[in-house]
Amino acid sequence: MKMQKRTNLVTQFSSFLCLKEESSSLITYWKNTPELERNIKLLLSQQTVSPEEDRVAQEFLQWLRKEQDSLKNKHLIAYLQESCFFATQKVHQRLQNCWDLFTWQDYFQWANLLVSSPIQLLSSYDQKFQFKLTTYARHKLEQKLIDQAYQYMGWERSSDWGLLRKLSQSKQKECLQKIGGLKGNNLEQYLLVIKCFNLIYKSKIHGKNKSLTPPSEQHFKDVSKEYNFLVTNKGKNLSSLTAKECENIILNSIKFTRQFCNPSMNKQENDLNNLMLDNQEDCDDRETEYSLVNEILTSAFANLENHKKILFQLWKGLQLTQTEIVEVMVIKYPNYVNQQFQVAREINLVREYLLEKLIKQLFLDQQISLSKQKVTELKSPLDYWLKEHCKQLLSAQIYELYQSFSQDEQIYIKSYLVEHNWTINDQYGKNIQSSIESRFKQKIIQESQLFFPNTKHIKICFAELIEDWINNSAYSLIINN
Repeated sequence: MKMQKRTNLVTQFSSFLCLKEESSSLITYWKNTPELERNIKLLLSQQTVSPEEDRVAQEFLQWLRKEQDSLKNKHLIAYLQESCFFATQKVHQRLQNCWDLFTWQDYFQWANLLVSSPIQLLSSYDQKFQFKLTTYARHKLEQKLIDQAYQYMGWERSSDWGLLRKLSQSKQKECLQKIGGLKGNNLEQYLLVIKCFNLIYKSKIHGKNKSLTPPSEQHFKDVSKEYNFLVTNKGKNLSSLTAKECENIILNSIKFTRQFCNPSMNKQENDLNNLMLDNQEDCDDRETEYSLVNEILTSAFANLENHKKILFQLWKGLQLTQTEIVEVMVIKYPNYVNQQFQVAREINLVREYLLEKLIKQLFLDQQISLSKQKVTELKSPLDYWLKEHCKQLLSAQIYELYQSFSQDEQIYIKSYLVEHNWTINDQYGKNIQSSIESRFKQKIIQESQLFFPNTKHIKICFAELIEDWINNSAYSLIINN
């Protein structure tokens, strides 16, 4: 699904994205609203609003928080249409591997329902967050769309112990392979333990909204007994397991399943508020605190050993799986990570290091009260910061690569982006994206001596990274050159 981004401020605040079916496929188009067009032109001519799109949106939001205004409300809804589109794309792509009950149109309709109440959607947005309103809205919409899908499926209320029932056997295998990195006897062992667990553990609670109670010690003893019986009597070449070993396998499987199905429903507004320390001081103080948080974490991350920074850029920036990271890094760093569990361990160690730095410099130095709950609350926004920071580091490397292109190449790329409203929507654009993608991969290989297997998922990760860079950086790239 492609969408041509709007670049004119008037159309950004007066048109809406529509879908229509044509030759058994969906196409998008923009439908203008004359009433909104006249009003935004009037506001601009009277210099009532800023000529900068994000400033206009923030001014409308501030106004609507004070009093109702039907036209400003509609302007804000119109402006958030791209956020609807990109959030829909992201969530549909992530969840379609789990089930195919929801179409692209379903997610887009849900997104538009959420955007139809912009004050509620953006209730926790603060202009001091230092990123665009549309970026915040897109992340917020992604989380709410995931919530909506999982609520419909009943997954949001699934306890750990009922979660494994949600996946078919084929999906269980795919999950253990992709997320757990399991294969051979280890994979077969996990699948058999899960099968025994689902056979033995039965809930005594009935009703859709009820959570399953944790299994008892006896349950895992029975799982072990059933598993060992099958191994012995079915001629399977697998080792026997104790009750505790079976429990550990189930706990690992649950962790892999949650990661595989991406039910990450941490509320971004809460995460962002936590990074802002959620105090009641004025906006200037909050901006200072946010800048301080960013400064502390940026400095701490920069002081990491190079291989640790590479690991996080692969994981959070490029969004490779932990198993893929092993394959990418093991040749250059065989003594650092050569198994999936080592990647998970290193991730936790770096998180702890960054959190300790943040706590020491931000809380203790400023004598701010630090509770166990506050430490727990900081973990989610730390992950969010890591993702944004690692993407920025990779984006900077892509821009450095772009600057090394010949003048003719740069002119060709800029001309294409201007002509196509900074959107890749034909074969020429795909060729540009593919060229940047392959050259960027080669740049990383040469500079960091990494190895990237030629897999579909890794190719998708690079393609998405380059596409995000084009979407987020192309306009400033053109203006600044």
